[in-house]
Parts: sequence; structure tokens; C-alpha cells
Amino acid sequence: MTLEDDSVQGSDDSVKDPQALKQTEVFGHRGWSAKYPENTMASFIAALEIGVDGLEFDVHLSKDGEIIVIHDANLSRTTNGQGYVEDHTVEQLRKLDAGSWFDKNFGGQVIPTLDEVLELASLQPRKVKLNIELKLGRAPYAGLGDKVWQKVCSCGLMNETIISSFNHFALRDLKQIHKDANIAILYQEGLVDPWRYAMFLKAEGLHPHYQTFDESVVRGSHAMGTSIRPYTVNDVSKMNELLTWGVDAIITDHPDVLLAVRARR
Repeated sequence: MTLEDDSVQGSDDSVKDPQALKQTEVFGHRGWSAKYPENTMASFIAALEIGVDGLEFDVHLSKDGEIIVIHDANLSRTTNGQGYVEDHTVEQLRKLDAGSWFDKNFGGQVIPTLDEVLELASLQPRKVKLNIELKLGRAPYAGLGDKVWQKVCSCGLMNETIISSFNHFALRDLKQIHKDANIAILYQEGLVDPWRYAMFLKAEGLHPHYQTFDESVVRGSHAMGTSIRPYTVNDVSKMNELLTWGVDAIITDHPDVLLAVRARR
């Protein structure tokens, strides 16, 4: 994939939606996961250094109730550990190597805690948005959304943080407890008038798989004040198309490429 794959598309005629006049934000999917081990501090720091607008990452709960930043419930893919996150204490999890699976040069990277990532965001000289995905599948992690939002509030990052999940019950429960929480609905199949569903759940945004919607969904969502941030977009032609449509943000493994594509427009 190169930046030369596509010519820049876009003209005054293509801007039918006032939202399209706003700059689409770039979110690094699990940091800069194309070049660094996903969901590690190295990945997050690298993404911030190249100027991403936001970081997307995933959270689970450890055996002793600490919020851990990792995508899979099973440890074997992205660490040298075995078994499930929920069966290990934070101390045990922090002893694992979370980098060597990607490249031996990243040996010694550890699984971050949510506290570490929030601190990193707080220390930035500019505002950085955070998209925290609640991973609820094998383990129900009762109260995970509440725990996450309380930590976000303690750092003063409420306005910069979006809580997303494929588990919409968890989003509903979070919104009932914290009316000020910004929630976004993750989905990977097409929905009819998804902005209506967002309004029903009082969700700030929709986070669809990029293949599940067209420009009419962007228009309909924006007309109802609903943000739309598709994932995980790594194709240059699709990046250009989504930028033309005026989506609010694009989540990508290649934030460097998307930043360059956006800058060319």
C-alpha cells in the first residue's frame, strides 16, 4: 500500500454535508499497530509522536480487578503467557513479554494498565482523544464500564473519551449509571437507520465496520447529531472515499498513511 495508489478525490461539489467541512480525525487502532506491537506503550507513544488525533485500545479486567489494556481474552497471541486475562493478577500479567511476538526488538514491552495510558494522554501538550473498547465476551466483567469511566473522570478526560463496545447492554448500563459518558456503538453488519438505534441508546457515535455502510448513513447520522467513526480502514482508496463522505474519524492500523492522505486533500 502506497500513497500513490490513488489520486486525491474531492471538490466543492462533493461537500454536501456541513460536517464534511470539518477535518476527519485520525485514530490509531491499538496505537500504531502496523509498525509496533499492538496495545503497548511503544505503540501508543509512536502514534502520538506522528500526530494522531486519538488512540483506540481495548480493556479487560485482571483477576484482582485491575483494568488491563489488551485485545484478546487469551494471552497466547500477543504475549508469552498462556491462559486468560481474567485468571491472572495484574502482577502476573505485568511480568509477561508483550512485544517479542511482533518483533524481537520490542522484547520487554509489558501489558499496560489503563492508568498508564490515561496518564500518557494527560501529559500530552495537546488534547488527545481516547476510544476505549470494553471487551466483554468470554468474561462478563461486571461493572467494567463503570470502573473505566470513573478512572477517566479522575483524570479529567471526560470530554476526550469515547467508550465503545460490541456489547450494547454494557453501553446501555454505563449510560444509565453515568449520563455524561460518551458511548459509541460498535457493529460489523449493516443496520437500517443506525442513527435511530444510536438515539435509542443515547449514544454519541456509531463505530461501524467500514464495509457495512454508505454515504447515506453518514448523512443520516450527521442530520441527527450522531458521529460516525468507521474501523479498521487500511486501504488508501477507502480512506479517500471516507474522507470525501466527511466521517468524523477513521480508525486505522496505518495512522501514518492516513495522516498523509488527509494532508494531501
